[in-house]
Amino acid sequence: MKSQPDGWSGLPPDPVRLQQLFHDAADLSESAQAEYLKRECPHGGPELEAVLSLLAAEKCPPTAWRDNAFELEARHTAAHSGQARPGQFFGPYRILRHVFTGGMGFVYEAVRADDQYQKKVAIKIVRQSVDDSAGIIERFRAERQILARLEHPNIARLLEGGTTSDGLPYLVMEYVDGVPLNQYAAQSALPLNDSLKLFLSICDAVQYAHRNRVVHRDLKPSNILVTADGVPKLLDFGIAKVLIAEGAAATATLGAMTLEYASPEQILGAPITPSSDIYSLGVLLYEVLSGRRPYRNVSSAMELTRAICTEAPEPLSARAGAGFDLDLENIVQMALRKEPERRYPSVGQFAEDLRRYIDGYPVAARTATRGYRTAKFVGRNKAAVLVGALGVIALLAGIAATGWEAHIADRRFNDLRKLANSYLFEFHDAIKDLPGSTPARQLVVKRALEYLDGLSQERGNDAALSRELANAYGRVGEVQGLPLYPSLGDRTGALASYRKSLAILERLAAADPSNAGIGTELAGCYLNIALILQHNGDLSGTAEDLRKAVRLTERLAVAHPADAQVRDKLALAYSQTGDVLGNYNESNLGDAKGAVEYFRKSVAIREKLVAENPADRDGRLTLAALYARLGVVRRSLADNPGAVAAHRQSLAIEEQLVREDPVKWLYRREVAVDSRTLSLLFRDMGNLKEARRYGDESAGIFAQLAKEDPKNMQAQEELADSDYSQGSILAKGHDGVRAQAYYDSAVAAYGRVMAQHPGNLPNGLNATYQLIAALALENGDSGTALRAAEKELQIAGRLLAVNAGNETARRNQGVAFLQMGQAHEILAEWREARSSYQQSLDVWLDLRRKGTLIPRYAPRLDEAGHAVARCDRALAAGAHR
Repeated sequence: MKSQPDGWSGLPPDPVRLQQLFHDAADLSESAQAEYLKRECPHGGPELEAVLSLLAAEKCPPTAWRDNAFELEARHTAAHSGQARPGQFFGPYRILRHVFTGGMGFVYEAVRADDQYQKKVAIKIVRQSVDDSAGIIERFRAERQILARLEHPNIARLLEGGTTSDGLPYLVMEYVDGVPLNQYAAQSALPLNDSLKLFLSICDAVQYAHRNRVVHRDLKPSNILVTADGVPKLLDFGIAKVLIAEGAAATATLGAMTLEYASPEQILGAPITPSSDIYSLGVLLYEVLSGRRPYRNVSSAMELTRAICTEAPEPLSARAGAGFDLDLENIVQMALRKEPERRYPSVGQFAEDLRRYIDGYPVAARTATRGYRTAKFVGRNKAAVLVGALGVIALLAGIAATGWEAHIADRRFNDLRKLANSYLFEFHDAIKDLPGSTPARQLVVKRALEYLDGLSQERGNDAALSRELANAYGRVGEVQGLPLYPSLGDRTGALASYRKSLAILERLAAADPSNAGIGTELAGCYLNIALILQHNGDLSGTAEDLRKAVRLTERLAVAHPADAQVRDKLALAYSQTGDVLGNYNESNLGDAKGAVEYFRKSVAIREKLVAENPADRDGRLTLAALYARLGVVRRSLADNPGAVAAHRQSLAIEEQLVREDPVKWLYRREVAVDSRTLSLLFRDMGNLKEARRYGDESAGIFAQLAKEDPKNMQAQEELADSDYSQGSILAKGHDGVRAQAYYDSAVAAYGRVMAQHPGNLPNGLNATYQLIAALALENGDSGTALRAAEKELQIAGRLLAVNAGNETARRNQGVAFLQMGQAHEILAEWREARSSYQQSLDVWLDLRRKGTLIPRYAPRLDEAGHAVARCDRALAAGAHR
């Protein structure tokens, strides 16, 4: 990473101070200016660069600041290089005509001389400048290298590159026959949603560039041409910057941007990140929608600079003379925020908010109040809501008028039953994937359960009604606290609800054992109970319920081999069994090889189901999750490359699902989980660049999910998981201060989750204390290391008290003893160190004896053994307290 000047805070320069420095310096002679700025900006850096840029801008001709900096440069150097002539050759290409002058060179329409290409190409040739020929050629070559990395349908494609006989580089590119974005928007008069969809194609191209570590830095209408077919093409990466390892580009001054579309941090000389492109996209969207740019009309570069850095953009309505939906106003204003960290975390999330707006869903740029969410739901489902409301009114009126008649009583019973099931299945399923819907789901299932509970007491011998009641209890349990799903985090309450459901379903299955529908629902109930017990650390209870589920579904699969629901439940039973046997990310029994066997059985079923029904998105998601589980086990077996391949296979499916349904919570959550896992894998492999890339993508999604639904304890817990993961990557890069801040944030978040539901013990809490201890040991801070290791032992002890066979807890115990020994050794407390090391050694020896010492932890045994011997030597030499 580029080192920063001494005294630089890492923050963008203060706009108020910049104004003062500029006005004071502007009145001085050049020599006096230099002396003044040397005194006021002794450390140089972004502040000095920004002031010098503003002073240079003030000297520009009246219209010059409106142009691309490279276009200014082109005009300046025109006298030093002649244009190519029609018919002239550059390599194998023959020039047809000059198209325009801009960027770092001339652009021509050309054809291949041997007529191998039947379509037009564009050829861009750098011009030599007496002032900076080496610099221009270097930037041009950089553009060629950038374009070679980018292949996207909305980015002008690089076909070839070469060098002229004079040593000047040139590019051969796809010829884009189109008009600038703002001109196309003004001429086409597209409906609002069509304009937004056009803009989304541009966002996709920019997001693709960002994923390839490229920030464009000069997004403007003339660099986005729209063809006659309405296809936008992104051009001119002449000042694009490939991100360095830390994700920030070198500083950019006024000379390398187009001012009207530049972000505040570009103007102020701060490091350039993808957020700068998000700001420029915000300006473009504003202009596409309103025909104007966001700030008041100005007459100089200084006024425009001041407006961009200090003034709020005018509302869209004020510039367009027409009203805009508040959601759209908020989306645009969020992209245009002055502070990069307050904009959308990524172009993908900016685009996702626009898609939500188009589809009528709540947007992240607006506070998700209950009234707002309800209004959006009604807006999307006007007909259904109206019919439902009329039906309820008619139902209540009918009941009030004729409730005393027996046949009306029957009708009342059936109507209320229908209404309850409508609440439970239709309305609940319609809202369950909406951001922030957890409290609403809780209310819906609670009301439905009240209806069904009352009806069951009235007619308890009705088998169909009993089955509906069992499903209602299951839905309540899911909302209360089913792990891996949006929930309120109440696992104790969830377990009680599922056991009520289980009692009913077991009775129904005993009465009708050949009923595949009841059988699959019973198996699903066993599996959900097992999932809760596993997350609570009760592995023996988990294994018992899983055995029941496997036996039941295998029997049903034999009797109903073509039943997709039965095969689905069998695959799920196999995968959950694999989890409890040896999924490193969960409480497990340490049998990694057994886990692989069950996961492969599940994969075989899932792949067939997906092949039979590729439109089943949830089936594809489940297959992706299985690939991820195989990746987890490969990691535990120390096969990191194999684990990376498996997780990438999983991530590819999940990212496609998000493209198909960008709102669904579960799809986005799975993308975040796999990205986080990949970041940790790359961390372990020493590839910190990839670790940061995947970690940042994951953290952004987790933060957004937690923000959208603050009552969703699963999302809050996973945000804490993300914090400790990010901290571990920073620690690996020797940034201990920031790493500790992430660890502290994770511990605080886990504390809030446990305060809501004291019976829960988040899986990531132990991992966080391990990392805190490791960082403290690296820094020689034995006190902090001892305290963290003691916390680890407390957590492991609680889990082992529930189930002595919890091998994950045993491994955590072994690590904690090892870290305690290391802390005592720092203090030369050899007897205490030996005692801790011996306890760690005992753990690893016990795991090896049972065959559950997985390769990932095998080196710990030797480490503990050598440490015990080291302590013995020290004690023998008399080095004790």
